[in-house]
Amino acid sequence: MISLLATDIESTRSWVADTLGALAEDTPAAGVLRSTLSSFFANGQSHLHTATKLNLHRNTVRYRVDKALAEVPGHRDHLDLALALRVCELLGPTILAPE
Repeated sequence: MISLLATDIESTRSWVADTLGALAEDTPAAGVLRSTLSSFFANGQSHLHTATKLNLHRNTVRYRVDKALAEVPGHRDHLDLALALRVCELLGPTILAPE
């Protein structure tokens, strides 16, 4: 799937921006939120398991997840969000919107 998305970077960049909104920006703050949200999905949407994995307090994870989801435009399916976050991880700055 990622190789398919990587063949048309412009369309993929547009899809990522539409899916993630401000989280698709190439900024340190957006990067922290993307990383936390990605880990949250990878840990079964458990604040406690994510906190343990990231060595953070559960409330910090809850705050970051809430903040990240507030940045997402409209109501997005978690599968779409998880895929867009994975694309960002694998393709990095090429897929992110410049500051």
